[in-house]
Amino acid sequence: MTNQTTEYTLVDFIRDMTWIIERNESEAVRVAEAERLLGELLRTTSWLSPEKCKPSSEGYARHSLYCDPQDRFEIIALVWKPGQKTLLHDHDGTWGAEGVVAGQIKVTNYLRVDEISESVVKLRQTDTLIVNQQMTGKLLPPADCHILETQGDQTAVTIHVYGKQLRKFRVFKPLQQEGIFSAHDSFLGYTPGPI
Repeated sequence: MTNQTTEYTLVDFIRDMTWIIERNESEAVRVAEAERLLGELLRTTSWLSPEKCKPSSEGYARHSLYCDPQDRFEIIALVWKPGQKTLLHDHDGTWGAEGVVAGQIKVTNYLRVDEISESVVKLRQTDTLIVNQQMTGKLLPPADCHILETQGDQTAVTIHVYGKQLRKFRVFKPLQQEGIFSAHDSFLGYTPGPI
């Protein structure tokens, strides 16, 4: 008798994530479970189609993998050519779990300390991490601000799970006073459209 192991697929992830969302109101529980399930999903990559791993020369590619019909969560694949990075940004007030399929990503995290006005915030850098293949992380407001950038000369692929369809986020630019940033909305699309 042989041991048969079943690969954990995107369909399994969607089923399990839906079950968690339906039974837990707590965003802290949802994001912790999303990160745990994402770690399981990243153990193999056979579920990820080659067309969802194509980079873009216009910026990192953003491929939709699934959007819950009730807008309770979405799953996207980001594909990064060497040297590509995001601006400092938040996640429009939602939680998220992120994991690396291929390559290496540098994550510089910030904590939102104060909302001075709608267009000015106070942020504090908390840490910088190098995230390797099959590693995961999570974010939960107010600790949902970061910069992501590739490391090395390999294309990177990351999977992101958010607590709603992420249509926009706020981008932060430093002002003269240390820790104070201007904030403005940036609207998102999916590849092949521009990011």
